[in-house]
Amino acid sequence: MKLVGAAFPRTGTMSIRAALEILGFGKSYHMQEVFLNPEHVAIWERATDGTMPDWKTFLGDYAATLDGPACFYWREILDSFPDARVLLVRRDPTDWYRSMRETIFPTLVSGPLAKEPAIRMIRRLLLDKVLQGKFEDEAYTVQKYLDYCMEVESSAPPDKLLVYEVAEGWEPLCAFVGLPEPNVPFPAKNTSAEFRKRAGLERGGA
Repeated sequence: MKLVGAAFPRTGTMSIRAALEILGFGKSYHMQEVFLNPEHVAIWERATDGTMPDWKTFLGDYAATLDGPACFYWREILDSFPDARVLLVRRDPTDWYRSMRETIFPTLVSGPLAKEPAIRMIRRLLLDKVLQGKFEDEAYTVQKYLDYCMEVESSAPPDKLLVYEVAEGWEPLCAFVGLPEPNVPFPAKNTSAEFRKRAGLERGGA
């Protein structure tokens, strides 16, 4: 584990996952890994209840964590991999909330995948525990997002932290992970329209 992602979902984590793959950085643990490994759902459920896994055993084969559910345990993961660095990806909070409202929220609450175990797990963790069942209160949720980012910025080791926006492209990310910039465009993955199509939601979003 070389990179611990502390970024909320819908901040560009799948684009960064693709970027790290292009760089040859190693495999990233993203929410997609939960779908590929359904036995992981129970591990995250126990973590939600306060029983942490042995992070070295659970995530030791990955070079990075990105996205939920791992982002909500970035401190615990960093404690187990103290040589890793921390990546906080930020996004305009109004754009972030709109994207969440158009993608993740309907997927977790009413979409065709809502009864899937992985979806139930992340609903319980993100909507119920992190956001206290108040996602639809935009002011509350945006402030919660901003407070979370401020907490990461103030508590992560400053010499190991990159606060980053996907629009910044290759240069700061490559400098942070110590790899040369590739001569290809920075990937743009998982737009709201792509997410909604994949999740079986109504077409739309931005």
